[in-house]
Amino acid sequence: MTNPLLASFYFPPFHSINPEHIVPAIKQILNQCREAVNTIVSKGGPYNWDNLVQPLMETDDHLSRVFSPISHLHAVQNNPLLRIAYEQILPMISEYSTWVGQHEGLHQAYSNFKEESNNYQSLSIAQKKMIDNTMREFKMSGIGLSKDKKNRYREISIRLSILSSIYSNNVLDATMGWNKLIIDKNQLSGVPKSMIEIMRLQAEDQGQNGWLITLDITNYLAIMTYCDQRSLREEVYCAYVTRASDQGPNAGKWDNTEIMFEVLELRDELAQILGFDSYADQSLSTKMADDVNQVMNFLNSLEKCVHAQAEKERIQLHDFAKNTYAIDSLKPWDITFISEKQKQDLYHLADEQIRLYFPEHRVLNGLFEIVNRIYGIKVKERYNIEVYHKDVRFFEIFDETHTLRGSFFLDLYVRVNKCGGAWMDECVSQMRRSDGSLQKPIAYITCNFHRPYGGHTALFTHDEVVTLFHEFGHGLHHMLTCIEIRGVSGIHGVPWDAVELPSQFMENWCWDPEVLSFLSGHYETCEPLPKEIINNIILAKNYQRALSIQKQLILSLFDMRLHSEFKKNKSFQIIEFFDEIKNKISKVQEPQWSRFPHTFNHIFSGGYAAGYYSYLWANVLASDAWSRFQIEGIFNQELGKLFLEHILSRGGSENPMILLCRFLGRKPKINAMLNQYGISSMSHESNFIYED
Repeated sequence: MTNPLLASFYFPPFHSINPEHIVPAIKQILNQCREAVNTIVSKGGPYNWDNLVQPLMETDDHLSRVFSPISHLHAVQNNPLLRIAYEQILPMISEYSTWVGQHEGLHQAYSNFKEESNNYQSLSIAQKKMIDNTMREFKMSGIGLSKDKKNRYREISIRLSILSSIYSNNVLDATMGWNKLIIDKNQLSGVPKSMIEIMRLQAEDQGQNGWLITLDITNYLAIMTYCDQRSLREEVYCAYVTRASDQGPNAGKWDNTEIMFEVLELRDELAQILGFDSYADQSLSTKMADDVNQVMNFLNSLEKCVHAQAEKERIQLHDFAKNTYAIDSLKPWDITFISEKQKQDLYHLADEQIRLYFPEHRVLNGLFEIVNRIYGIKVKERYNIEVYHKDVRFFEIFDETHTLRGSFFLDLYVRVNKCGGAWMDECVSQMRRSDGSLQKPIAYITCNFHRPYGGHTALFTHDEVVTLFHEFGHGLHHMLTCIEIRGVSGIHGVPWDAVELPSQFMENWCWDPEVLSFLSGHYETCEPLPKEIINNIILAKNYQRALSIQKQLILSLFDMRLHSEFKKNKSFQIIEFFDEIKNKISKVQEPQWSRFPHTFNHIFSGGYAAGYYSYLWANVLASDAWSRFQIEGIFNQELGKLFLEHILSRGGSENPMILLCRFLGRKPKINAMLNQYGISSMSHESNFIYED
């Protein structure tokens, strides 16, 4: 049997990959990787870039390019056989990673190259950063530990990789594991006709008559935002916020309770083994933020800045609910519904009205026009590349010299067996190979937007447009890199609290009147958004902004405190800990059965553990960068090329603070973000993140 994963490929052979190919391919490639490491070490020194770093970089790249389509398919086309194979290879890859990180001979080779060789001094900034990062990774892998501690480190790493997969699978299964068939259409009063039709088609697909509500994000938000029937909103809300937990309609099924505790326990033990006081300290050792105190000061100071306005927004919402809908006690399943009604009342806006003006083709063409105006790049669709689903499209990016810079798979719609949320991930990373050829980057850009139905084009809400711009910002960071060293090209080597800068920066164009004009066009008449609606969208930009920041603060504080204060004892109660933090900041009370942490993929199965604060931290950076565009012109291509040169193209080759200061001409301040969101800043704390 020919194994497609063992063939030489640049574009993944998605259609040829079967679950039975995965384990044999990974086993063989990992054996090749070990052989390559041992061969290099056995030759001895003197070491240089070409006989040490380059071959190992190409070895890592080979493994990554094979694992990438497997991991991506697991996220977007999850099925039982694929899941079994994926969970078999995770410990193999984790064990190999630990083996490399604890390889004494390899560590000595890098140490000799850096400390005893004149070659290191002649390296480029990016090459030195690659070496320095590698030396740091040896330390973080426990290179200096005793044999017993090394073995325990290896056991923990393997177990954590397995738990991460189980946790996310539980979330996916719990999301797909609940639905409700509606027989009486009147129960869906208020829900847009387009969404009702999708629910009808969902029921039809299962051989049922009626309207099927599921917990995918478009279904869930349609009910929570528009459904007039309060009891139905409560039922759907309960099903959603109790997923993968000990509560709700599927209580105990796909329950992440014990998994969360074990993850925290193992992370804490791992940090102790490596000599850190907590997992938060371990996590921050590779980030921009200096320590836990600095992050906590940042979050607490920001909370003080937004508190008064958030309380004002909350009171206004409660007053509106009471005066307009006679709801004296606003429940969590009322908030999105009442907020939408209040927004309509204040700004005469309705998401369903706006969706008609954001058909997929118009949004994409507008997005591509924007990046052309800013960076001088062109995006062209290519049709002869193998994709993994009929909805997926493939695009290439060219610069002004018509040189290919990168490409991406675009997967926009929600569907069964696809993880929720939106993300960008690498398929291929940029790297100069030993034969002189330049491997160009490929990205996956994945969202969960409204699907087209009945032959119509997909129509997006403005929130979905903002999400697309966000993920495309990540994609540009990956694809427009000029760095040719894999470990620091694109998103590689970028501190986690800076990685959101390009994505949040890209969102800003979604709120400009000129942009909204050519980004929109009625799906039937092609007429752009009326000026009145554009003005109202901009006016509504900061609607409940302080409350939104409060939500981010709650999650960020929960994450940071959880990973800095957790101790290995069975009496620790994660839900009570979350509720304590939430209730201290927000007066929006959750029912006792709410179980948000059980589906917090970002910190329990993603890369944001003790790093969720990064969204707010990077927002400060992005807002300050955007403030220069506001002054000098949002389509100032000279300025755009400076941002490309200093931020997007540099990858992880330099400290992001140095890069941003180079672009701004100074250190960033928080005032730009607060002013952008219409929140009064506190002058004495305007520079509380970065000390001179």
